[in-house]
Amino acid sequence: MRIYKLENTVKHYPWGSPDRIPRLLGKPNPSGEPWAELWMGIHSAGPSTTRVEGRTLLLSELTELPFLLKFLAADRALSIQAHPNPAQAREGFERENAAGIALSAPERNYRDRSHKPEILCPLSPFTAMAGFREREETEELLALAGDTGTLRAALRTGYEEFLSVLFKTGPEERQGLTAAILGAAGKSTPSQDPGTRRALALCGEFARAYPGDPGILSPLYLNVLELEPFQGIFIPPGILHAYVRGFAVECMANSDNVLRGGLTPKHVDLRELFRILSWEPFRPRILRPEPLKPGVPGTAPPSPPAPGPGLPGTGREGSPAGLSPGSYGYTISCEEFSFFVLKGPGAELTAPGDAIIASVDGRAELAGSFLEPGEGAFIPRRGAGETLTVRGDCTLFAALVPQ
Repeated sequence: MRIYKLENTVKHYPWGSPDRIPRLLGKPNPSGEPWAELWMGIHSAGPSTTRVEGRTLLLSELTELPFLLKFLAADRALSIQAHPNPAQAREGFERENAAGIALSAPERNYRDRSHKPEILCPLSPFTAMAGFREREETEELLALAGDTGTLRAALRTGYEEFLSVLFKTGPEERQGLTAAILGAAGKSTPSQDPGTRRALALCGEFARAYPGDPGILSPLYLNVLELEPFQGIFIPPGILHAYVRGFAVECMANSDNVLRGGLTPKHVDLRELFRILSWEPFRPRILRPEPLKPGVPGTAPPSPPAPGPGLPGTGREGSPAGLSPGSYGYTISCEEFSFFVLKGPGAELTAPGDAIIASVDGRAELAGSFLEPGEGAFIPRRGAGETLTVRGDCTLFAALVPQ
């Protein structure tokens, strides 16, 4: 069995953390530059390479992976965004091509023909926002944020009308809204519901970072999710979301189609965003790694998980205390990838599809090759019955092409 160790691309976005990814890799970062993402895959904006017989090859010369696996380290919020479904992505890409909009143009919305389903699995406590709240809940929260009567009236018609009114507010109204949000956040008291305090605190944080941006209200109309390590969320098309803070592994289809809706200096195309959004309230299900059973493609039978509800907290960051050695899967609906977490020693991978494996902690041995934390490897399609066995006290994530 051939294992190809990867050299991977780091992305230095302003919202990134200066220490999480360097610490994972055991590398210094004396400049304090943000290391936001570490990509593993064939995406043209950051392709992985590998060494074959003394030559450096692009991973795309060995495989046509339909997914991108990455480490994501956020010290502050990413933009509020949503992704199109497959039909919307194809139509939008062809429409912008016909309009002569360059693929590199900042106003380009569709840079490929693909949708972008994604799963995020934290390695540390992680704050995210995803999906519209129930309208009654949003209305109650808005009442705490100053003079929002017009917005609350629009909300009773629906979220499309609410966001239309919100984004049409003028500069003076936005300044007033920023001041009101900061005031409400400053008046938060211990007697308030913890979820309310958390939402108002995030509003205050966003108002300081993006004064006048309509997205400062997003914690009041999007579900705020506090995820524990190795839980996960899967984001379907059309769901407005933003990752706020934390360290995670993320897997997504090989696409760069993003429609933004605030908390960003980048291009915001409200008309196109409104075309793809799902306007109904939606709260993502919190996913937990499930022990794979005999006969399930991907692994051999794992040891039973440690006692206790779901996943306990972790010991050191990224180390799943309470997760017994074995192989676990996340239940998602996606044609581009399946997603697993492997806890060694002894976890086994039997599904034959092309795979990328990323090491989280410990020293992993795979077919005679070793992976240190933060390193990744490409494993080509294997023959029927050819099993990959993980050796060493280690934790890895695996993304595979489904069969």
